[in-house]
Amino acid sequence: MKIAQFIICWLVVLTIISNNHLLKAQDLEVGKLNNGVFELTNNTESLQKAIEWTFKDGSKVIDLKIEELNQQPYLVANCAFQGKKRMLAVELDQKGTVFIFKEDGMIKCCSAFACETCKFFFEQHKIVACKCEETGTISNHCRFKAIPSLQLITNYQRALRLKNPD
Repeated sequence: MKIAQFIICWLVVLTIISNNHLLKAQDLEVGKLNNGVFELTNNTESLQKAIEWTFKDGSKVIDLKIEELNQQPYLVANCAFQGKKRMLAVELDQKGTVFIFKEDGMIKCCSAFACETCKFFFEQHKIVACKCEETGTISNHCRFKAIPSLQLITNYQRALRLKNPD
């Protein structure tokens, strides 16, 4: 009986620690709105590293910015992988003039294969697929992937710690 109570207590402690970790992750500032202009934080290099680490395949960030896509703010990265273009968009929340990672955000990724340029395709203000700009259709020329942004948030925290080991 005491072992079962200990295990339950330990699981509760781990859950509290995990939830506190997630709450801190949600408060990581990505950028801000300054006189109508989207600006990234001073940690752009750490954001780039986090995105590259999240891909885990050698993709390199070419361009990184905050954009409003279909009335929703996103952190948008244009990347290159083995000579092919890749786009990544991460949902953000806006608190006042500051942008933070969305609590239940998703990473949306379009990878060009048999298409020169892939673009995101929207339904009801959400990215749901990719389409080839040349053909204007949703097809297998562009690969679409959606994953929770927790790994990116964790990688961003890691990159920040490496930059500022205090």
